[in-house]
Order: sequence, then structure tokens, then C-alpha cells
Amino acid sequence: MLIDVSYFTSGPRHIRNASSAEMPSPDSLAVNEMINGYIGSFQTEFLRDIVGATLAQAIVDYLELIEQEEEDDSDETNSPEKEGRSQSKYDILCDKLREPFADYVFYHILRDANTQTTITGLVRLKCDNEYVSPLKRQVSAWNSMVEKNKQFVEWAMSNDCPFDVKITKNLLTPINAFNL
Repeated sequence: MLIDVSYFTSGPRHIRNASSAEMPSPDSLAVNEMINGYIGSFQTEFLRDIVGATLAQAIVDYLELIEQEEEDDSDETNSPEKEGRSQSKYDILCDKLREPFADYVFYHILRDANTQTTITGLVRLKCDNEYVSPLKRQVSAWNSMVEKNKQFVEWAMSNDCPFDVKITKNLLTPINAFNL
């Protein structure tokens, strides 16, 4: 995957009980599973909208290859190949897309934060804490992503970018709390 749970353990995208520890608590396991579900659900959509369908598929294939290599390396002891691997053009592209994608995922997590789907419909979640509207944080997360995407477009239009990128205008459009 392009990102992992560590993007949600501190800072403005902090999610309570998100943990990248080797032995997370049961609460952290549930939160991490939810975050990974959002990452998996939105990764292809985001990549398609930020770079175009063809390049998005190439990135997904590349990420799967890297994950497979990491699994193979963890099976072997004392494998120095990963340390000696040079950074490819796909690594550079992925590095530029990680932060905006984390904002994109956070925006969608906030959108769904106060409700859960049941067989009879949506229910408002209850807890000891008082709920507040996530609207301001959603706007902030989306606009943060937009600013990072604009920086990405600047790089993509420069001679430093080896790819032909086709970005959807929606990912460059800021929003406000009134949806205007």
C-alpha cells in the first residue's frame, strides 16, 4: 500500500488508538484494521484521479511487487538486497503522493466518523466523549491535500518528472464548510 497506519498516529491526522507498535492493544488492532480498510478502499481511486488510469495501475503493480519483495526478505535471514536497492522513479513518485493521499484518507475517515452501518440503517455511535462535527477538520484535511497536490502538479509539469500525469481537477479544488 502507498501509506500505512503510521500516518495517523500523530500530528493533525492523529486518530485515537491508531498504533504502529509491534504489539498493539485490542483497541488499536480494531482502529488499525479500520484505517487499513480505508487505505485499501481509496488507494486506486486516488491514484487514478491524481496520475491517470494507466500510471495508477503501474503504481499499484509496483507497490504490490515491493510488498512481495519485503515478505520474501522477511522470510530470509540476513538479506542485504533491500538496503542496497536504489530508489527508482516509482519510489520518487510514490514519495510525492504519500502525504496528499494520507490527507485524502483522513478526509474520508472524518466523513464517516460518527456513524456506523447496520442491517437496519445508519446509527450514531455513542461513547463517554462528546461528539463534535468533523466538518472543520474535513475542510482542513481536504484543503491540505489540495495544497500538496498543487505542489505535486508543479513537479509533474517540470522536467524532473519522468511520467505523463493526468490529474483530475477535483483534487485541485479547495472546499469550505458551506460546500461552495
